[in-house]
Amino acid sequence: MKNVLLGVTIYLLIGCQSNKKLEPGRWVGSLSPMNHPKMENPLTYDVSYVNDKLVIDIVGPDSTVIKTQDPRTEDDTLYFSFEEPEEQMLLTCKMAGNGENAFAGKCTDESGKWAYFRMSYPRLGS
Repeated sequence: MKNVLLGVTIYLLIGCQSNKKLEPGRWVGSLSPMNHPKMENPLTYDVSYVNDKLVIDIVGPDSTVIKTQDPRTEDDTLYFSFEEPEEQMLLTCKMAGNGENAFAGKCTDESGKWAYFRMSYPRLGS
C-alpha cells in the first residue's frame, strides 16, 4: 500500500509540474509559406519574461518587430498569435517542441492559409 501511495504521489507531482520555461534570449528560425514550402525566410525571436510572463517578439529580416499575443507553453507545445503586418490578419500558431529547445509548426489564418514556422535556441559553438 505504501508503494502504491508513493507511486500516485510521484505521478501527481510530475503531472502538476509547471510548463517548461523557454530560455530567454535571441532565438533563430525561419518561415516557409504554404504556397512555397521549400522557401525559408529567416526570422529571429526575442524571448523574455516580464513579471514572470512569457513575451515573444518576432523580428523579420528587415528588422521589423512583431509583438505576439498570449504566448504560452503547454506541455511541449508553444502557442501564440500575431497580426500579420502586410495583410493585417491574425495568425494563430501552434508549434511542437522537439525536446532540444526547438519548436516547429503552422501559423494559420482564419481562412485556413498557413505558413510553417521554426525556432530554436542557438547552442554555443554551433
